[in-house]
Amino acid sequence: MRTHAQEVQVLQEARAISHRLGHPLLALGLEGRQRRCFLLEAVNEIKGATAEEHGKLCADRKRATQRAFDEGTTPSPPPELPENGPVDLTDLDGCVYYARTLQADLDQLAERFGSKLPTPSEYTEYCREENLCAYELSKKLAPRARILTAPYAFFFHPHIRHSLLDWMGVPLDRVDLVIDEAHNVPDQLRELATVSLPQESVRRARTEVAERGNFDLPDGPGAAQFLEVVTRVIDQLVDRLGPDDDGVLPPNALEDALLTEVGGTSHRLDTWLGALASWGEALREERRRQRRLPRSWVHTVALTLLSWPQLEAPAYVKVVSRAPRRALEAYALDARAPAEAVRGCHLSVHLSGTLAPLEEYRDSLGLEESARLLTVPSMFPRENRLFLYDPELTTRHEELVSDPTLVPRLADRLAEILQELPVKTALFFPSFDLMNRVLNAGLLSALPPAHVIESPRVPMADLWRAVEVFKRGREGGVLLGVTGGRIAEGLDFPDEELEAVVVVGIPYPKPTAKREALRRFLDQQTGGQGWRYCQEAPAQRLILQAFGRMIRSENDRGIGIVLDRRATTFAPALDGLQPLANLSEVAKRFYGRRARRSPPTSATTPSPPSGGGDGFPKA
Repeated sequence: MRTHAQEVQVLQEARAISHRLGHPLLALGLEGRQRRCFLLEAVNEIKGATAEEHGKLCADRKRATQRAFDEGTTPSPPPELPENGPVDLTDLDGCVYYARTLQADLDQLAERFGSKLPTPSEYTEYCREENLCAYELSKKLAPRARILTAPYAFFFHPHIRHSLLDWMGVPLDRVDLVIDEAHNVPDQLRELATVSLPQESVRRARTEVAERGNFDLPDGPGAAQFLEVVTRVIDQLVDRLGPDDDGVLPPNALEDALLTEVGGTSHRLDTWLGALASWGEALREERRRQRRLPRSWVHTVALTLLSWPQLEAPAYVKVVSRAPRRALEAYALDARAPAEAVRGCHLSVHLSGTLAPLEEYRDSLGLEESARLLTVPSMFPRENRLFLYDPELTTRHEELVSDPTLVPRLADRLAEILQELPVKTALFFPSFDLMNRVLNAGLLSALPPAHVIESPRVPMADLWRAVEVFKRGREGGVLLGVTGGRIAEGLDFPDEELEAVVVVGIPYPKPTAKREALRRFLDQQTGGQGWRYCQEAPAQRLILQAFGRMIRSENDRGIGIVLDRRATTFAPALDGLQPLANLSEVAKRFYGRRARRSPPTSATTPSPPSGGGDGFPKA
């Protein structure tokens, strides 16, 4: 699973299956400690803790709880533990929630949850009310469950997968694996295997050393001085090799730069890093004994630098990155290694409405040639959707740069489309930058009063509230967002909540050093399919995901428009694609006698994006 909504959908379907079978069917939704730890959720130090750090804190409190049972006492929360306020981690010993879980009647709970099949939020709320540890209880109930839903990391992270199989009490070859929204998996696995060294992490490591007293490395500089050199080297490499967002790091560039700055040999460098790692590990254990978060930035940085020489081509490309942070990255190109566990399952089923081209997905994960590739026709009536494209416009980068009239023309065309479509409409752009440029070119003044503009700076909760207002509104409103964004992929709009989607341009992935390296890697692995797999396939999926927002049942209707002449490349995936002409008449025939209650105004006067240019939702 990728999102909470997908877990809820599986559990709702399990309810229907259980009802048809006529007997309880235990299905559980798994989530990480961060979402289910009631004891530590108000502890300031836990904010941003890794799963490993959180797990060590949890293990210590479980051991303390077990000792209390052995001594004939029962742990309880300290009296000063405030609700939803800051908590000092050193005040906590043992865990009353775990204690209650140890005392729970698992047979009774399995029967209860099997008959009710709660969603993850309902399950968590029940555990909170009963003072049970939601995380530990799900582990204890896992062997009794027929169906488990979980985020991707539960299966694809090797350590977590080992724990999951242990909870379930089954070997990998007895697992029937179903991967929903499978089109996300190859990139997710590449990110999982990627190793990053952010400059900020090195700065925090230097601060950590300075606060606890600097020390000399064996036959070398002081630890703080060495970490300052690492910070400076990252700065120099990013400035020299990453004039844009990222750039390729030549072989041994980091090691050579460090040795040039501090002298010595590769062997001595490894010795220094080993000393830093040992110092960091000792600090983690000390903090753990003090009931503090067992974290050491020095330990993290040292282990990353020690692993760096092993992360080589062809499986990795090393790059410098400016955004979202200045860092060095060993970007994983090969998704086949982290997908190895899939091939060890009894069977696996990979599902997505946008998984095509299926050969690309199969090859990216290294699945067997014998894997069955099945395309299932849509169950929704073909006449309920219409795909159009504009043969006169494009968002091709070279033309956006060379033709100053192109952005205003896009704004004018979108204003015309909004006037001609009598229904709630979404406009999805390939980037926030282009969206704001088109808004400034006149589109903003053409929007109806009921509109929502997505922005990366707007918290999800605020965006969700604005979208809910939009959904409930009776006006023919407009949503504006980006393909691949929170609206275009994460939300559903059934019935008349959304009945038209305009994709502005072809959302090819942004050209970066990592993307170019991935294209070359896939070319070598697939006999020249790099461009198709690396550029066309992701763009097609983003277009289909965007159009999928408006068709959620057999009764939904919608018109999908691609505002780019290059749309013909994707005609096989857009059934019946035809040129856009006389949209007003087409809309009348398609939607019947419907009209916007508040028609948009003219798109002629440039105006900054709503909310002072930050794209804050308006509804």
